[in-house]
Amino acid sequence: MELVSISQMQDADKNTIEVQGIPGRALMYNAASSVAGEVMGMAAGKNNFSTVIFCGPGNNGGDGWATAVILNENNINVSVFSACSITQLKGDALYYAQLAIDAGITIFNDINFINPENYDVAVDALFGIGLSRSIDGIYKKIILLLNNRAKYIISVDVPSGLYSDEGIPYDYAVKADITVTFGKVKVSLVSQPGCIYSGKIVVADIGIPNESYSPEEQEFIAVDSAFIRERIKPREKISSKGNYGRVLLVTGSPGMTGATGLCAESCLRSGSGLVYCAVPVSKIFEYDLLVREAISLPIKDGGLPYVSSIGIDDIRKALKNKTAVVIGPGLSPESDSHDIFSEIVDSTNVPVITDAQTLNDLANNLKIVKKAKPNTIFTPHPGEMSRLSGKTIEEIQGSRIKTASEFAREHGVIVLLKGHRTVVTDGARVFINTTGNPGMSTAGSGDVLCGIIASCSAIIADPAEAAATAAYIHGAAGNRASVKYGEYSMKAGDIITEIPWVMKNITGA
Repeated sequence: MELVSISQMQDADKNTIEVQGIPGRALMYNAASSVAGEVMGMAAGKNNFSTVIFCGPGNNGGDGWATAVILNENNINVSVFSACSITQLKGDALYYAQLAIDAGITIFNDINFINPENYDVAVDALFGIGLSRSIDGIYKKIILLLNNRAKYIISVDVPSGLYSDEGIPYDYAVKADITVTFGKVKVSLVSQPGCIYSGKIVVADIGIPNESYSPEEQEFIAVDSAFIRERIKPREKISSKGNYGRVLLVTGSPGMTGATGLCAESCLRSGSGLVYCAVPVSKIFEYDLLVREAISLPIKDGGLPYVSSIGIDDIRKALKNKTAVVIGPGLSPESDSHDIFSEIVDSTNVPVITDAQTLNDLANNLKIVKKAKPNTIFTPHPGEMSRLSGKTIEEIQGSRIKTASEFAREHGVIVLLKGHRTVVTDGARVFINTTGNPGMSTAGSGDVLCGIIASCSAIIADPAEAAATAAYIHGAAGNRASVKYGEYSMKAGDIITEIPWVMKNITGA
């Protein structure tokens, strides 16, 4: 699903009015009609149904005033709370406010005389996408009142208080049950933490033509089921295991062999034809027992119980004919995995999925990252991103899209920044995943994800799209696991257990 940024949406509004010649008043009426339609759908068949609309000073408030007029015309009991004096309104907002006054709609302007609990639904029309002020005074009181007392909240275009593409609340924000957004879905409604405030998203066509949207430097895409089905198709009738990828895993160490097992099994469950595990020669039989279908490749270890730079020559040989490489999960801090990474990116042109210990090693050797090819995929959680970027975790979580995009552009790699609403970006495109749940915050979940990315890389030519697809599959399997086991009790292996259901649901085969 294509998303739009604030600036892109503002330009589209302007182009529609100034270039396409569609009056702003008509757009406002269309927007209000879509909001009113949601309210009337809820009111159908109910007696004494009532609505209160909280209107702000700008065009978002104008949408609210117009909604009140339409509801009143359709015999829905509606009241309006105006957060500002009517004399402050301008243009189309003033026009619809005057219509509401002329129609005799009940209007409140004292917060002490309004209680959202007395209404079946409250409509939030305080602020739209153009918010550039802090939330205080009467607006703070309204938002707290809505969040604490309203039975059901419908936000107009965006929940009031969200002010950036990152979906960051400006001090306070309305937590909507439904957001009726206009034209196209805004990035802030899908990204973290905006998705927590937006509730169910309803997209309303209000008459903005596609030609009104101008391209931007960054493209934003929500990764949903439609996105996935365009990229993962049923298998060809005539095919072999070689058609579905040969993945090399450079993973695991004493006490962390499970990382190799989880990564290998998730890789196979998500479709890989062949999975090879580069393991220390002295421990090969232990690794043979992890996943029966995986192939262990003995790597010279110099007597060490883990793969290290001692075995670089064997790893280089193992790269032959592989379609993807995973390096990092479960590796020992003593493995010098940055040197292994350096050799891999020098020796192969296939996607290199880089995680865990290797990310930490590269954080202290960033000059090596410059050698990475554009199909190298970094998969940090916020802590690893902090070490790589030098930013604090708080700074990263407050600007996830910006942080991931800047690093991707600076170092010429793909970044998959884990977390609620995982972000995948190559710098030019930003993919925001829409699946997943808190139960996936468990040991080994990242290892499972690495295996799925490697598998997807074999069948999807675009590595950023492959990473985004993998994030969706990972989250969808996690969602199903949470239903079966609960968010507190599920573990990484449960995610793998549900991958077959996800893959079958996607392909129908």
